Amino acid sequence: MLDSFIPVELAVAPNPLGLPFNLKLTTIPIDARTCFELWMPDAHKALLPEEAMLLRGDRARLEEICAKLTDLLGASLSHDELPHYQVTVDRWQGVRSALYDAGADFDAIGVTYVPQSLYPSPTSKGGLTAWTLQEARWDVSFLNLQPLPLGFRAQTLPFKVTIAFGQSITKFVQTAPVLARRA
Repeated sequence: MLDSFIPVELAVAPNPLGLPFNLKLTTIPIDARTCFELWMPDAHKALLPEEAMLLRGDRARLEEICAKLTDLLGASLSHDELPHYQVTVDRWQGVRSALYDAGADFDAIGVTYVPQSLYPSPTSKGGLTAWTLQEARWDVSFLNLQPLPLGFRAQTLPFKVTIAFGQSITKFVQTAPVLARRA
């Protein structure tokens, strides 16, 4: 019987022999009882060859997790420098095909969990306040490992995949004064 969406053998990140100096072990939640781990590089530090190998070697496991999430919830692929570039997919293979078509090759994957948030939205209507509820999501980034004289640098590609259930909603709320009654 399967009792977790992400099986334990997928959820646990590989454990290197020594503690990586330039990588941080991050835990990404799926729900209240399920999470997975991954190593994330420090954006401003060079990686040792062993750390780059660890990231490359973990790519298949992370792709399998992203595939499970994408197959369940769907995803959208966007490009940082092309605001109108948006590809919606319902399978991870669609993400891989879009990246291949764009000529984007990557060595490693980064995942960031963004929790649900509620925030006021600017409005031009007087007296009404608009509030936006943004669903929880997972942002997937793709990394190229660029060789340096003494190691590697993780370069983030301009493509990002967002895996989320539904889209943000914005509603106007008429605020009314609250009156206290005395008994």
